Amino acid sequence: MKSMIKWLIAAISSLIIFLVSLGYYASSQILFFKLRDVEVIKRRETRAKRLNMEEFQQLEQDDVLIPSRFDYSINAIFVHPNETDKWIVLCHGVTENKISSIKYLNMFVEMGYNAVIYDARRHGNTGGIHSTYGFYEKYDLETVVDYLFEHYGPDIEVGIHGESMGAATMILYAGELSNRAKFYISDASFSTLGDELTNIFSQYTKIGSPLVLFFTNIFFRIRSRFSLFKVSPIRVIDKIEQPMLFIHSKPDKFIPYEQSRQLYDKKKPPKVAWYPDRGGHVESYNRNPVRYRETVDRFIKKYAEW
Repeated sequence: MKSMIKWLIAAISSLIIFLVSLGYYASSQILFFKLRDVEVIKRRETRAKRLNMEEFQQLEQDDVLIPSRFDYSINAIFVHPNETDKWIVLCHGVTENKISSIKYLNMFVEMGYNAVIYDARRHGNTGGIHSTYGFYEKYDLETVVDYLFEHYGPDIEVGIHGESMGAATMILYAGELSNRAKFYISDASFSTLGDELTNIFSQYTKIGSPLVLFFTNIFFRIRSRFSLFKVSPIRVIDKIEQPMLFIHSKPDKFIPYEQSRQLYDKKKPPKVAWYPDRGGHVESYNRNPVRYRETVDRFIKKYAEW
């Protein structure tokens, strides 16, 4: 009997050590994931004919460093070739940087807008040690939007477009903070960070995902002072009164499009959804550029026209 108890204690101890180690490893991979190199993104976007750096650099613009409340600088570019008070703020996805947003910037500039692209926390030329998938990033978005109003006019009207982590950040900003935008476009957001991490963990193991998530969150709280369970766009989306367009490719395996459907279902009107049948994660524009622009233009004209 005693040997059985010792064996059981040893087995439980080994399991706990394994889960703690796995939680630490998972937290490291999530908080400190490898970022895509800026030059690699430039080459990718240039080859795909979504980027012409010479044409972009010819647009009238201000490249600035904005102080973050977390003691680092946010690198943002305010592009204003159009004589208009209409602005769009563009939020890129995880591992990317502001160069990835230029394809959307070009679309909105052609539609008559001025635009802001910026590097999210820890990405590109913006500081920050950890990536938190919207928890701290929403405050940086608030800082960028406030800077826009302060330096380009208190009477301007602003929309926000975000993809992936940028979309989640946008929703958290709109649902929890000052919410100064007139409309929002969410491209491939997750509904909760917990659900998304469970989805990722399940691609590697079918066993213990909830336990791995539990221990991962312990290290999140120790190492970066935030809980992954508070990164929950679906918890706050019903507080957003402004119009919102949801875009999410059905074949997306990284963030299943059902997560956007959950967000859409909980969001109060006005709201629009488009779930294209082609494209992987945040590839709706890449695979359907004409339809993408038509959908955005129709949404704004119907629900958010100035």
